[in-house]
Amino acid sequence: MYVKEGVIKVKIEIREAALKELSKVHFSKEEGIRIVAEFVGTCSIATDIELHIEEKQGEDKVIIEKGINFFVPEQSLESLPNKLFLDFKSGYGYKVSSAEETFGYNFKLKQKNK
Repeated sequence: MYVKEGVIKVKIEIREAALKELSKVHFSKEEGIRIVAEFVGTCSIATDIELHIEEKQGEDKVIIEKGINFFVPEQSLESLPNKLFLDFKSGYGYKVSSAEETFGYNFKLKQKNK
């Protein structure tokens, strides 16, 4: 899950329904999906994830999956598992999960601030 010699160990698997939905998004050449993950502790421990349509920022690491750029801040890599699944269900939005847990349903792609 960490970066070693420029290699990112986080893999993203885009499920068919999510890929179909993402094909409707018109990304500019420089844009992709920025995954922001933060480890939060309340009465239980959880990872808070947000998805943004943005351009690469500063030290973001780039993961390209099925032609889609994913930008992950280095700090977020610490809160992510080795493999993420991105799925989509109509009426519910995107689902982000791993083999071990579901991080949430009803994720929306937030547009960058213009």
